[in-house]
Amino acid sequence: MKALKISLAVIVVAAIGAGTLFWIQSTKPPEKLKAPNNQFTLKIEREIDELKVKPDSEFCKDFYNLVAYHINDFYKQNRFGSNQSENDQWKENLEKNLYSAYVEKFINQAKTVFRGSQWKPDDLKFIQSEKNELKKYKFLVVGSPVDKEFATIQTALNKYNEIVSFISSCESYSFSETDLSDRFPVADVQSEISRAKSLLSSRLENDFVNNCTRLHDGLNDIPHVLFNKHVWYLDNKISYWSGLYSNYTSQSDYSYNLYKPIKAEIDVLDKSIYNVPNFESEYDRLLNKWSADNTKAFYFKY
Repeated sequence: MKALKISLAVIVVAAIGAGTLFWIQSTKPPEKLKAPNNQFTLKIEREIDELKVKPDSEFCKDFYNLVAYHINDFYKQNRFGSNQSENDQWKENLEKNLYSAYVEKFINQAKTVFRGSQWKPDDLKFIQSEKNELKKYKFLVVGSPVDKEFATIQTALNKYNEIVSFISSCESYSFSETDLSDRFPVADVQSEISRAKSLLSSRLENDFVNNCTRLHDGLNDIPHVLFNKHVWYLDNKISYWSGLYSNYTSQSDYSYNLYKPIKAEIDVLDKSIYNVPNFESEYDRLLNKWSADNTKAFYFKY
């Protein structure tokens, strides 16, 4: 009978540690303990098993926190062993098992978000903060499978943030100078459009990030966004210089020093750069707007 009890104790301790074999690379195996036959360890084990089968489609941090609270609460009441040493070791084993189960679940939940087409900012914020928190735990070993999974998650988040920042910089770009010597930075704009096309053609440089439709929509819209910036600049400049033909000594003086330079800027609009459907209509509108000022200058009596 004594031999049977010892065998059962070994089997229970082995079961508690089995969950950590793949996910946690422990530097020191847990001590072999006689399993306390009580409701408290069984309750924690049932809760850990319950966590393992939580759906991957929603986060379960609250449940994880609840189990962690129960472990700590039972530990303070010395429920895990007949002496302090056993109580300490059982707490360590149960916490390690809980961490192992939760980390595996969290990684699956994060990847579920990444495999979807709608990357909600709140989900991404949670994934980032939770990943950072879980990396601080003593159970995580550098270079372990979990550590590598965390690196994969961080790589996806970094690329997502990079592309979001790139799209935002294009959307907020502004060039409002009105001096005759000022020129819209077409080369810079062309570089941004090329970058957007490169990201799209390379699947956003990350298989997970490539699933996010919002990023695809934003990148596809960049040529149109920057075209509108260019048009706005020309619109603003034409409005600024319209009606100033009276400042020139003759119509030819006006044409040479004002009309033709701005007309040349309108002609810089290049359909091959922007390739937007409303290119012709906007080009014609700007040209007609500036030509109307030239017509007024022609009839002006100097």
